[in-house]
Amino acid sequence: MKNKLIKQILEFCKEMEEDKLVKLGDTISVRFDGGMLITSPLKPMAEIGEEDIVYVDKKEPKDELSALHLSIYGAREDINAIIINHAPYCVGIAKGLKKFPACLDDMAQIIGPTAKVAPSGKAVDVIKTLNGRNACLIKNDGVIATGRTLDEAHTGSLVLEKGAIAYVGSTVLGNAVKISTFDALLMRFIYKTKYSKKDQAEKQAELKG
Repeated sequence: MKNKLIKQILEFCKEMEEDKLVKLGDTISVRFDGGMLITSPLKPMAEIGEEDIVYVDKKEPKDELSALHLSIYGAREDINAIIINHAPYCVGIAKGLKKFPACLDDMAQIIGPTAKVAPSGKAVDVIKTLNGRNACLIKNDGVIATGRTLDEAHTGSLVLEKGAIAYVGSTVLGNAVKISTFDALLMRFIYKTKYSKKDQAEKQAELKG
């Protein structure tokens, strides 16, 4: 399973770079064997190789970044993958807002009715902001996207940036068009309990098989 996870991480490193959602220092991790496998923040995503993906035990974080990943895993048993990245529109929004509403159906389904901004990158602030959500922004910093699988975390990163672009575009043209809280919560409930549940279970089974 370890080799499969490493291969998957490498694939998503390249995809994140191709999507232009990352900068040097960004990381990807997956829960594994009482700890996690995590990419080195010292190399651009496109240059990450197998030797740059290391195992970190939950009791021995190597640095603040590793400690943040491990704290999220410790607080959320439903999370098996984390991506910390710097998508440009999300970074811009995180400089001035505390949250922004879901303007698109897929954002409402995958992220929730709003995307919130954590006041800092400290674990306690991030975990609180992630409550009930798969992703959040960090004030004056980047994005944290999580998922039951790495595929879901990657989708969260894409959708959050897509939502940020839609929000910025709509505010430039006038008032932002947003999905009502009730509709957004309903969409997310249906996504979590119906559409994504089987799909994510199958992806997890593939890694174990």
